[in-house]
Amino acid sequence: MLKAPAFTLALLTMSAAAADVSINGSMKKWHPLIIDNVDATSTLNERLLQPNPFLNFRYNVLLTSPSGNEYTVPGYFAGNGQGHGTGSTWRAKFSADETGEWRYQISFRQGENIAVSLNAEDGTPLPSDGESGTFTITSQSSDDPGFLSSGRIQYTGEHYLKFADGPYWIKGGIDSPENFMGYAGFDNTRDHPGGAGTNSLADGIHRYETHTADWREGDPLFTNSANPDGAKGIIGAINYLSDQQINSIYFLPMNLGGDGRETYPFINTSGSDYDNTHYDISKLFQWSIVLDHMQNRGIASNIVLGEVEIGNTNWLDNGQLGIQRKLFYRELIARFTHLLGIKWNLSEESRYGDERHLQFADYIRKLDWAEHPVTVHTHLDDPASQYNALLGNPLFDASSIQFNPGRAEEFVETWRRETADAGWPWVIDMDEVGPGSVGLTDRNIDELRKSVLYPVYFSGGNIEWYFGYHLLPLGGDMRTENFRTREPMYQYTGYARTFMQSHLPFWEMQPADELLNGSDNAQVLAKEGVVYAVYLPSATQTGELTVADGEYDVRWFNPRTGQFTGEATTATTNPIIIGPAPDSENEDWVILVSTPGYTPPDFSPDMNTEQEPDTDTDTDTDTDTDTDTDDEENTNTDTANNPQLGGAIPKSGGSADPRFYAVLLVALVVSGLVRRKRWKL
Repeated sequence: MLKAPAFTLALLTMSAAAADVSINGSMKKWHPLIIDNVDATSTLNERLLQPNPFLNFRYNVLLTSPSGNEYTVPGYFAGNGQGHGTGSTWRAKFSADETGEWRYQISFRQGENIAVSLNAEDGTPLPSDGESGTFTITSQSSDDPGFLSSGRIQYTGEHYLKFADGPYWIKGGIDSPENFMGYAGFDNTRDHPGGAGTNSLADGIHRYETHTADWREGDPLFTNSANPDGAKGIIGAINYLSDQQINSIYFLPMNLGGDGRETYPFINTSGSDYDNTHYDISKLFQWSIVLDHMQNRGIASNIVLGEVEIGNTNWLDNGQLGIQRKLFYRELIARFTHLLGIKWNLSEESRYGDERHLQFADYIRKLDWAEHPVTVHTHLDDPASQYNALLGNPLFDASSIQFNPGRAEEFVETWRRETADAGWPWVIDMDEVGPGSVGLTDRNIDELRKSVLYPVYFSGGNIEWYFGYHLLPLGGDMRTENFRTREPMYQYTGYARTFMQSHLPFWEMQPADELLNGSDNAQVLAKEGVVYAVYLPSATQTGELTVADGEYDVRWFNPRTGQFTGEATTATTNPIIIGPAPDSENEDWVILVSTPGYTPPDFSPDMNTEQEPDTDTDTDTDTDTDTDTDDEENTNTDTANNPQLGGAIPKSGGSADPRFYAVLLVALVVSGLVRRKRWKL
C-alpha cells in the first residue's frame, strides 16, 4: 500500500504507432524526472524466461540540455509502472541539472543480451524507438527538502565533494548495519542459511520496531503480509538519523553468499543464471521509495556492490565482469543514479584485484550519466594494496578506508597527499573504524571522538561510523535495530560538521599539525595567515601555535556541547600562546584562530533539516489495489496518481523547518571541465 505524495505533476504524452511516451515529475531542476514508455503491443512478466524482459530489451533515453550537453540515461522494465511485475512499462529516471527546454529521444530495442551492450546500434528497433520531443525544466526552490534545493553532490577535482548549486559537503554517516536493506517490510525478503551475525534478529531480518514511532504522517507508506507496519520502521529510522544530522548510510544491495544473506534484488536466490538475471520489481519499487526518502531527508547512499566473502564475490559470473554482473550494475544505475548523493563502492574489503577493479569501474562509468564517485573498500589498515594501482586514474574519485583508531590521521593525510601527487585528488572517506569486533559502541564514544572524529575531520577527511559485532540490544554491523544506542556520537559528529561548515573554508585548508608545539596528539587545520582550527584531545597541554605575523581573534569551542565558551580574545604574538582552557582542562577543546577581518563561509551549516508534515495537502491513501499474482506478498496500491518514484516519489514531511537556510547557488564551471576531461581519457 502506497500513500500518495503531495506534489505538482506535469505530464506530457506523445503517441507512437503502438507506444506512449510520458514525462512525469515536478519538472524542477534536480527533482526526479520519470520518462515512461508504455509498449501496448506486448505485456511481459518479471519471471518470463524468453524473452527475458531485463536482459533482452534495452530502453535508453538520450537527453540534450539547453546548453547542448548530452546524457544517455539507461532505463529498465518497470512492470505496470506501479510496483507490480506484469505490465508493459519501461522507465528511465533523471534529474536535470539545467533549467530551460530539454530534448529527449527514445532508444528502444530488442536482442539477445542487448541490455548489457554499450553499442547503440545493436538489436532490432521496437515501437517508440526514435521518438523525440521536448520538455521544460524550471528552477528549484531554496526550501525544497534535503538535497533537492542544492543539487548533485559531485566530484570537482578537490578533496571534498560539492553540491552543484551549493556548498562543499562533509560526510558524517553510519557504516552499520551493512544489511540496512534486509528489512521485513520489503517484499520477498528472507534470511538464507549459512551466513553470520543475524541469528538474534527475528527471522534474521530487520524491523527497526523502535523507530516506527519516528514515522510521521505524510511520510511514505507501504505494507506487505510479513510486516503490517511496512515502511514505518525503516522510514522512521531514516527520520531519526536525519534528525541527528547523519548524512550518509553505507549498505549492501546484494549479500547472498556473504554474511547477512537477506538482501538481494532478484526474484529468487539460487544463484542460477535465471535467478541472477530476473529482478523483483515490487521490492525494487519499495527500495526506491526508501532511497528517495533518504534523499529528501539529506542522507546520501554509499552503495556497496559486493562483499569479501568468497560466496558473494563469486555470486555473479564467478567473480568476473560477465552478463550477470553487467546487468546487476545496469539495473541499480538505471533505478537509482538519478539520486543526488551516491557513492558506488565496488566491494567491501575487496578481493577482486586491480584488473577487475578497473574493469568494473569502467563499466559503471559508461552507464552512470551522473558521474557519481566510485571507490573500493579496503582491508584493515592496508589501503595501499587496493589503491596503489588506482592512483591518478579518473575512474576513481574517493577512498573507503577500514582502519584502527590510532591510524586515522595517518591515513587521511597520506592519501590526500598520494592522490594529489598522482594528479587526481581523492575525497578521503574513512568508512569503517576497527577493529571489526568493536567499532563504535555505547561505551567508547568519548574515546573515539578524541582519537577518530577530530583527527579525521581536522586532517581533511570524512567519516562513517561502523558498529562492530555486538549482540542486541546494542546491536552491531548486522544486528542494529535501535540507532539510538550511539546517539551521543551522532551529536558530536553533527557539532563538528556544523563548526567546520559555519566557521571554516575547510575545502581550502590543509592539515598542519606541525604548526602547534608543546601539545601531544593535537590536530591543526589551517589556511595560513587567515584561519586556523586547533583540536586538543586534552587541554592540560595547550602549546604554542605558529602563525603568519599579524593580529588574530582566538575563541574556544566545546566539542561536547557544540557551543563557543567565553568571549574572543586578541593575540598579536607569533607564536600564539594558546593559554588555559576556559574550564574542564582535562577534556578536549577546539580553538578557532582567525584574522579580525575574516568572514566565515556563507552557506547553510547543515543540509539536514527536520521536515514537518505537510498538513495543507491531501494525502489520502489510494486503496484500489491492483495485485500482480506473481508478487504474492506485494500489497502496494495502484499509484497512477503517484508518478515519480518507480511511479512515484513520496514527499517526506512537507514544509521545511524554519532553521533551514537558503543555500548559495553557484554554477560549477569546474565540474563541467572535470566531466569533459574524464570522458576523453
